[in-house]
Amino acid sequence: MKKNKLILGMLIFASSMMIISSCKNEATPAPTAEQTVETALNAFVATLVSTPPTTADISDRVKNYMLTNSTTFYGSTVALLDNAHLATVSPYWYRSGDSLLLTDLAADTSYHINDQLWLRQPIDGGVAIWTDPYFDAGGGNIWMKTRSVPVIVNGQIIAVATTDLPTP
Repeated sequence: MKKNKLILGMLIFASSMMIISSCKNEATPAPTAEQTVETALNAFVATLVSTPPTTADISDRVKNYMLTNSTTFYGSTVALLDNAHLATVSPYWYRSGDSLLLTDLAADTSYHINDQLWLRQPIDGGVAIWTDPYFDAGGGNIWMKTRSVPVIVNGQIIAVATTDLPTP
């Protein structure tokens, strides 16, 4: 009887070890580039909500976001909005080789920032969106898509934060 209990105990132990080993061998899939962007951008937007951006600090905040996140992020901006939901300033930091470069999308009158889907859709719908892939002609000259998130403070959209991701 003792021998049967010992054998049963050994079988249970061996089975448990095989189950544990099997679970450890199942790799957790790495997050997709889109999931990485969503997580990082949501965290960035949370900081913008807790400490609302100003024209004086927004460029540095976007630059720091780019520096502390994945090099797969192509570019990022936060478009600050006036009471009519029009962009007043939009510092866009983007990668070029090993450097980060800056342009102000709101200052470029040929860009027509207030007509851009990445800006309008989060303002008009009040929700985060992914754009369809598009060719960034005249900018990075690459295919990309943009994640745009409205920054809502006290029930008002005060800005739209974005991250661009190159697409194949």
